[in-house]
Amino acid sequence: MIQKKRIVVLGGGFGGLGDARHLDRTFRDDEDVDITLISDTNFLVYSPLLAEVAGGTIEPRYAVPPLRTFLRKKVRVQEATVERIDVAAQKITVTYSKGDWDEWQGELDYDYLVIALGATTNTRHAMGVTTYAVGLKDLPDAMFLRNRVLTMLERAEDTTDPKLRQELLTFVVAGGGFSGVESIGALDDLAHGALRFYPGIRPSELHFILAPHGHRLLTEVDQRLGEYVVQKFQNRDIDVRMGVGVTAVTAHTATLTTGEVIPTRTVVWTTGVEVNPVLQRVDLPKDRHGAIVVNNRLQVEGHPHIFAVGDCAAVPMPDGGGTYSLTAQNATREGPVAAKNVAAMVRNVGTLKPFNYKPMGSLASLGCRQAVAQIEQVHLSGLLAWIAWRGVYLFKLPTLTDRMLVLLDWMTDLVAPVDIVQVPLGRKRFVGAMMADESRTATPATTAKEQQPASGQSVPSH
Repeated sequence: MIQKKRIVVLGGGFGGLGDARHLDRTFRDDEDVDITLISDTNFLVYSPLLAEVAGGTIEPRYAVPPLRTFLRKKVRVQEATVERIDVAAQKITVTYSKGDWDEWQGELDYDYLVIALGATTNTRHAMGVTTYAVGLKDLPDAMFLRNRVLTMLERAEDTTDPKLRQELLTFVVAGGGFSGVESIGALDDLAHGALRFYPGIRPSELHFILAPHGHRLLTEVDQRLGEYVVQKFQNRDIDVRMGVGVTAVTAHTATLTTGEVIPTRTVVWTTGVEVNPVLQRVDLPKDRHGAIVVNNRLQVEGHPHIFAVGDCAAVPMPDGGGTYSLTAQNATREGPVAAKNVAAMVRNVGTLKPFNYKPMGSLASLGCRQAVAQIEQVHLSGLLAWIAWRGVYLFKLPTLTDRMLVLLDWMTDLVAPVDIVQVPLGRKRFVGAMMADESRTATPATTAKEQQPASGQSVPSH
């Protein structure tokens, strides 16, 4: 009996899914190859749409297409959390769950391993972020953030205390990348659009502050587009503090690097990433940031049967000028290259392919039907860029049904008033967050575990 070749892919984010899809097609008729995709959710977090969820312009489930809709035949999906990678024994230890109360561990053997466990939020550079801020890395974050804005409006409507109203109606976003820019644009749209239902709140009372820390917004695009974003935000009275970051967060304040203390109940943390903590215990070469060191064929140095892609990998650029940036665009393309190289090794044919990719461009939505887009040498801004943004991400959804449903939501959003329903969340998370509002000594709004994205997911990037 022929021993099957066992391929295991860890992580259902952009890199892992891209790899699994290619393996699924390549080995669809090979009975002597076994392929398993391990992900701690059964869906892909489609990060470019999280701000749309937070802003209430699309239904939450449209931002999380199921992994199985991408995979047709060969790849077996297992919903489990990776606990340990034993490189010497070629084993993966995972935890399965039937529910919050019933878990058990299992082991998988592998002959070829693709690690795509992504990255998590780095909150170590500011005190109180894990406890009192909310990220925008997964679907619960986006839904919680939408509820948070609406809750602040509800409470502001019911109080005349000027100090409390200032705290409730001030929103701080830390980070000047795609997630920071898109989230503040979406939340500004949501809050202003909802005011028709809150006659006791004046538009001038809403205060949005963007603290990017760096001296440019959207460093991945042309500087002129970044300056355009600043101008558009300022025209909308969004307070952009260039070169200013957030150093501490409490239940009632955000402290900036300038020393200024901002009264606020809502801080959105979209800056800083670190490699998934599971990989800290893995006996593989890593760079100073903890990312797994790979060669240009995406093989881990010294371990030719192990590949790493996405945000957990330090992928060298062909010109020797450092490593590729941690973006979903890069991860999406690294996955298939790793899969092709795994296939070449399994079949013992051909040569391994180097990863050599030049990003086609980047897009960012600013709210108010405005966006910026850089597609190769073409720069767009305003309404045309907004149409391009929606067209590109609509096309990338996995099924025609998904595209039609999202398009219908977007069309409805053009004519319908803002929906101010607060979607019920998990009881523990929701109650904990509300307690943090009520007391300076409250339990944390979100735990460290809740702040982390799913282990198989990439950080929000484009």
